[in-house]
Amino acid sequence: MFLTVHRAPQHGLICLLLALVGCPVLGAPFEIKVHDELIAEYQESAYEIETNLFQAPASQGLKTNVFQTRLEYGYGIAKNSEVGANIYLSNYNGVSYVNGGKLSYMYIPTHDEEGLWHYGVKNEINYIKDVGGTETTFYELTPILALQLQDWRFTINPSVDVVLNKYSSATFSPSAKVAYGLTNSLDIGMEYYADNLPNKSLYNVTQQPHTAYVVIDAKHNKSTFNFGVGKGVTTNSDNWVIKLIASLSFD
Repeated sequence: MFLTVHRAPQHGLICLLLALVGCPVLGAPFEIKVHDELIAEYQESAYEIETNLFQAPASQGLKTNVFQTRLEYGYGIAKNSEVGANIYLSNYNGVSYVNGGKLSYMYIPTHDEEGLWHYGVKNEINYIKDVGGTETTFYELTPILALQLQDWRFTINPSVDVVLNKYSSATFSPSAKVAYGLTNSLDIGMEYYADNLPNKSLYNVTQQPHTAYVVIDAKHNKSTFNFGVGKGVTTNSDNWVIKLIASLSFD
């Protein structure tokens, strides 16, 4: 059994909904990772944890930084498929909250670690009560595309989110990662998340949440660790974000 971590760009959908109702509350996603091809083995369980700490824009009026946690249980229903259930938790202004969760299905056709191309897809139904109390239910489709060139790996997730309420709005929330293998067990790279890109533009680029991260990925036996420090690159992005992701093997 092991822990795995993925990312859901729910931030963009929530921002779009809030813009429609006139309440500009922002916050880092509960899941901040570019999806790759790691899934639970067939008929095995996977336990996942992710934490992040961020400083929201001053416009939110929060008294403290926001600490968020995501917990997931996944199970391999086939050699190429995993189902999962998540719960979202947070703590800010001295109070702890349960912020919702999601159900997911991930399909990875092959696990060819030596291959040139890597691909798959993840489907999710999310319910989130975000920082500020706004409730949103949405469907997310995340294609997974990766290219391995010797020590370099390039991954992109061109995710599409659809709000499941009377607004029926869709946004494009792409993310990407470039990683370089320093050793067999240590990678360094950059991740970039561009949330809230609606089909019919509601914002210009400076009003959209964009965050860039410097990340380190380490491996120890079958366990992996991801540490990242992020900085918002637009005025409506979080000032900074620190994230820690662990994928721990219990074998």
